Amino acid sequence: MFHVKEKKFLFSVFFVLSMLLATVLPQMYTSEETAQAASSYDATLTFPSSQYPYTADHIRDAIASGHSSVCTIDRDGADQNREESLRGIPTKPGYDRDEWPMAMCEEGGAGADVRYVPSSDNRGSGAWVGNQLSKYPDGTRVKFYVY
Repeated sequence: MFHVKEKKFLFSVFFVLSMLLATVLPQMYTSEETAQAASSYDATLTFPSSQYPYTADHIRDAIASGHSSVCTIDRDGADQNREESLRGIPTKPGYDRDEWPMAMCEEGGAGADVRYVPSSDNRGSGAWVGNQLSKYPDGTRVKFYVY
């Protein structure tokens, strides 16, 4: 059996090791988690839902149903993506066919979620997003937040 001094010593060693692990392990996990999250996108954009409510609802719903919240900018592929995503969906007077992911995203194209939204809302939001993303080169991964 252990003597009182040995028990105190072992308890002290155990306590110090526990404190070290409790301090180091969360930092290691957080660093790895942060690095992984940071590698999935390069920039963020908060979409103004109060300004463009119909488009915001569409983006929010599309992301909730499994579409990507990250847009990898690919301006050269926009026309092809738009053609693929809107194929077979007729136009409607006063409305635009809004796509998520957007045509200018690598993630867009066939399989994109398409919804009719009032033309003024869609065109205003398109101009706003285009202006916000104009500073980024193709290949930039932008995570969209809609509140």
